[in-house]
Amino acid sequence: MDKNVLSGNLKYLSLGDVIQLLGANGSTGVLRLITRYAPEPAYVYFQEGNPINASVGQQSGIDAIYSLFGWTEGDFEFSQRDDIGQRVINKSRMGIILEGLKLKDDGKIEIIGPESAAKRLAVPSAGGGIPIIKGPLVDYMCVVDEEDFYDGENIVEEGRHGNWIWVILEGVVEISRKTDQGEVPIIRIGDGSFIGSLATFLIHGNVRTASAVAIGNVQLGVLDSQRLAQEYAALPIDFRGFLISLDRRLKQVSDCAVDYFLNRVVAVDKASGGSVVVKQGANEEGLYLIRQGSAQVVRQTEKGQVTLCQLGKGDYYGNPEFLHLDHEPAFASVQASDDFQSQSVAQETFTRQYERLSTTFRNMVDNLCTCISVTSNVACKFESRASQQR
Repeated sequence: MDKNVLSGNLKYLSLGDVIQLLGANGSTGVLRLITRYAPEPAYVYFQEGNPINASVGQQSGIDAIYSLFGWTEGDFEFSQRDDIGQRVINKSRMGIILEGLKLKDDGKIEIIGPESAAKRLAVPSAGGGIPIIKGPLVDYMCVVDEEDFYDGENIVEEGRHGNWIWVILEGVVEISRKTDQGEVPIIRIGDGSFIGSLATFLIHGNVRTASAVAIGNVQLGVLDSQRLAQEYAALPIDFRGFLISLDRRLKQVSDCAVDYFLNRVVAVDKASGGSVVVKQGANEEGLYLIRQGSAQVVRQTEKGQVTLCQLGKGDYYGNPEFLHLDHEPAFASVQASDDFQSQSVAQETFTRQYERLSTTFRNMVDNLCTCISVTSNVACKFESRASQQR
């Protein structure tokens, strides 16, 4: 039996926003879209938050969902359903959003809507087709205070100490990094996203690794850091290590993105360019802990190989079945050093730990993975532009 759990209008909540919202909540069911500018409705089928098929008119699969980014006006409704058919689309939700935006910006998608709507983006973007990252619905149980910031006001300054962590209640925040050539914008985050890494409340005297600036007026919810830190401390040590490894991965990806933006050659560990322990595109389902040696995560693109991050002892690699990273194995390889050693991790144990997390903590982990995915695509875009200038 179908259960309608979400509905709205594309003028106020774009397709990209809807995909992110359903993805963040791990929804399974069917998204139906209608517009008076198209003769037939469109359908997108979701399994645990990821689109697995789509249809509109004579189109189906990935081509159908890309075409829907051209729908600038219309209504949508999402119904929970278990019988959604077989997976046809293997691309992740953020990969779909990024590619859909690029195709739209390049004029390769037909705009469906009134002429006035044709000039609007289907998803708000932070320049160059980078979408604003939106998180899950806010869990107000962990919000202890609210703060307002105005357009251009600094929320966090890179290099400063601080242990506060916020969730964005309303507005857009730009995340940037300092360089000798000025501030380099990396991504923009919106409602439901978090400001502050896991290290923010885990490390005493934490130093901020990026700056956050309000784009327009922004309302933030201050989270109960003590409560979150206590929850973290109660987790098994191996799962804590996995979460910190994710946190380090985002910093690494951000570092690479900045280097590519500045047309620098990313410094790689020459010892970790040897054997491939995970091949891009392989059907690899395992998750592993590095016990010795080093490795690097690299993505093969049409323009060549792009290094995304460096991994070392205590880091994890592979395919966590409960998260979507857009790294290995679907979108990157892992190249290991000669002295590399790793051990397999019991996925079911980590999955249970993840499912037991509080709503806010689980939202933070999901948002962290989304930021890794989007920042990786930004890094690839910067490297492509840099390679053309060399």
